[in-house]
Amino acid sequence: MAEFGSMNTTTNTPSATGSGGHDLDAAYKITGIVGGIGAFVVALAALCFGIYRHREKRRRQREENGQQSSLEENIPLTPIEAETGISDSVLHKISEMLGFDSRKLATHLGLSAAKISHKKQQIFKVLDKWRRRQSTGGDQSRVLCTALIEIGRMDIIKELIEITEFQGPYTFAYLRQQIIDNYKQTATTISAHPILETRKVDIEFFIPLRLQKNIPGKTKSERFVALREGERLLDVNQTITLNSLDDLLNPEVVKEIKILLYGGAGTGKSTLLVKVANSCITLSSKPLLGRFDLVLWIKLRQMQQSSCVLDAIFDQILAQNTKLTKPIVKGFIDDHESRIALLLDGLDEIPSHVLQSEEGVYRVKDILHSRVLTKSFVLVTTRPHMTEYVLRGPQKYAVVEACGFTAQDRDQYIRLNLSDDDMGEALISYLNVNTNLSDISALPIISQMLCLVWKNQKSLPERITELYAEFALALFKRRNKDLNDDQVMFYLMSIIDGLGRVALQGLLDSRGERLMFDKTEFQDCQSCLDECFRLGFVEHETYTSGLDVKVLVTFLHKTIQEYFAACHLAKILEDNENDFRHQLKQIREGNVHAMEYLLRFCCGRSRQAAGLILDHIQEMQGDEKKLQRLARLLLFESGSEELATKLVRPTWVDCESNEDLKPLSYYLQHVTPPLKGTFFKMHVRKQELTLLRGILLSDSMKSAGLIVVNYYLSEQEEEELSLLEETLGEVDEQRRAQLHIVVHIEAKSWFDVGHVSHSFFCMQKQIVRLGLYMHHRSPDEVVNLLKALEGCRLDNLSLYGTNLHAQVGDVSHILSSLTLLQLKACRLVDDDVKDLISILPARHGLQWLHLDDNAFSLDAVRALTHHLQGLPELRWLKLRNIDLDAELIRRVVSQDLPHLTETKEGEFRA
Repeated sequence: MAEFGSMNTTTNTPSATGSGGHDLDAAYKITGIVGGIGAFVVALAALCFGIYRHREKRRRQREENGQQSSLEENIPLTPIEAETGISDSVLHKISEMLGFDSRKLATHLGLSAAKISHKKQQIFKVLDKWRRRQSTGGDQSRVLCTALIEIGRMDIIKELIEITEFQGPYTFAYLRQQIIDNYKQTATTISAHPILETRKVDIEFFIPLRLQKNIPGKTKSERFVALREGERLLDVNQTITLNSLDDLLNPEVVKEIKILLYGGAGTGKSTLLVKVANSCITLSSKPLLGRFDLVLWIKLRQMQQSSCVLDAIFDQILAQNTKLTKPIVKGFIDDHESRIALLLDGLDEIPSHVLQSEEGVYRVKDILHSRVLTKSFVLVTTRPHMTEYVLRGPQKYAVVEACGFTAQDRDQYIRLNLSDDDMGEALISYLNVNTNLSDISALPIISQMLCLVWKNQKSLPERITELYAEFALALFKRRNKDLNDDQVMFYLMSIIDGLGRVALQGLLDSRGERLMFDKTEFQDCQSCLDECFRLGFVEHETYTSGLDVKVLVTFLHKTIQEYFAACHLAKILEDNENDFRHQLKQIREGNVHAMEYLLRFCCGRSRQAAGLILDHIQEMQGDEKKLQRLARLLLFESGSEELATKLVRPTWVDCESNEDLKPLSYYLQHVTPPLKGTFFKMHVRKQELTLLRGILLSDSMKSAGLIVVNYYLSEQEEEELSLLEETLGEVDEQRRAQLHIVVHIEAKSWFDVGHVSHSFFCMQKQIVRLGLYMHHRSPDEVVNLLKALEGCRLDNLSLYGTNLHAQVGDVSHILSSLTLLQLKACRLVDDDVKDLISILPARHGLQWLHLDDNAFSLDAVRALTHHLQGLPELRWLKLRNIDLDAELIRRVVSQDLPHLTETKEGEFRA
């Protein structure tokens, strides 16, 4: 067989002086790898790049002239380059695949093709001899690459690229490494501020979210909601709780490969995806439980021009100087479709016209509706109003709701963000006694705002209206960063007023307050409703009720609805006082306390409104103590000291939390003359000691009656009882005589016998009445403290949830001065009753004895009540839930202690 014939290095490459020549020369200079098959493919693709540019120019010229492009010119080529020669393995691979095209190749190499065999061994020999006569390795590669392209054997080029995947910069491994490099820059921190995107914290600040997954096909009809047309029973999905982020990505738990993760504004969806992307940095070889080769995190809010995910990969992930091209990346994605995870973050944030665009490949809507990449894993996040758009496609989605933080995780988030001193613990304590703020702080964005405000001010704004105004402003600015301050306030207030009308109608509905609305109720502000969904003030979901399908709208939180309603109510007053009074008449004795936050927000928005509201409350009949508490809250929120004269002077004041102490302090500063004989009961923690000091030193307290202070030890502070001592030390002797301090040591309170006993002995010198309450502490802690307090003059002792079986006798260490003894749920039985009788001598001054939630026989109760006849001061006895029939207890008590009357089952009072 004749060989290829005479060798000639002249080829049909584009001329360096012709169209595309400069591009080709530039491509030749790109640095590549060396050696083996990879060297050839690198050089091959460099040439392809130059020819590709040349053909692109020709194609554009033809299109300008109205001519069709040739199929050959549309072939995507890969830009890779090297300067080394062709290896034997490359020649073997070409010889194996070339077959009957060997004569074409010879022609394009400038060889004689007269007697060329198509057998691979003969082809290899000829190619080998040709290779040895070439001047340089680079020349060899370029000549042969050009020849293969010219004869249309792109299949050989593709095959060689695939088998050199891990040897060149334009390989799948190179793509994956570029993605990881991007995540090292973008997925190692999370936002530390809702508006200022440049303020970041480490990914370690990520706190798990509470995730609820719908059980496919299972609903339950047990949710009654009040709508405008009346109550309706809604069909709601049955759910299971996912224990962690790993559960979400575990195919054994969530079997579907498409997941729709929805949740309201600021519930942590985007931060969760940052955490997912971050996991790919350290587990790059097996990201996401080893399921995927590529994890592509796409921020949909940045897709302002194109909905093509391929475009987004280049815009958001790959470096600007990447040598990858879209055809290459598309090829990689196509070839690894089932091993690719797409994280599509924020479907509600992509502009509608972009989402609906028909241009581009791998469009978002096509991915969501399974027209492309049907085998790829997809995790898409959105606010509720876009869930129907996702679910209308044929693909089955696992539907998961991001519900924000649990109470424990919220506390952990606060501790991470407020790690200095005890600031975090102080905020946690504050939230624990402010129910509405505690509820809304389950939203990560609200917790974030609370931490920022608390850190800067060491407290939250004095008035809750100010805090919610900041919430609303921050949520608005979060999606409108380009507006100036005047524009922000104009648009924000117009939106709040539009929503506020419906919000107020819901709260004041004559059939009871409504927190869920049919979308049609927002007709007057329909134009801004979509914007409100985008901002996160409201959200909507589709529910079924029988055969009806309803689109129902809810506010981010009930207090947000109340704030918007209050803003609208204040505006009604600006426009027409009679209309305002008409709205006010709908608030009566029966619903006034349910309207507390509406009224507080309204008073905070308008002092004129506050005066009219306080007058309205003065005319009401009802629980005087509760109405007076509400009036103090409204006075404080208004910030108007002149309105203090509208309040009735109280005879009993009960402050359950910081939220009550601030209004009381404000009221005492502006009321005259002193509150003679008023009884005060206050619940105080360390952060409220300054408030307590101001209240106790107020001139208005000079003639007060008994002042009971329940003081709660925190979880960490060692010296806080010393601070309480200092506070009491500033009170004059007359007022100390009015004080009754009860120290509460709860299940998680910091506790040291030495510190606590020392403070008790100091405080007994300052005040007349001193008490101790211990909740769910160990028997050893309780007994050791009681022994350490022997000789201390305690007025009352309350033990709850501690096993004191066979240890009741230890109470005797401090028993002599007690007027109140409570041993609740302490696992006491008959033998313990005997011990209790033995330590309560006749004529003891005990006035209250509470033994609820223990287990006694009728004989033991008889023995106890018989003995209690010898305690002449006894005024209150509780024997609830002691494993005895209530009627039997009633008979024994009425017989032995006839001066006591049963007021509730098992509760007897003089």
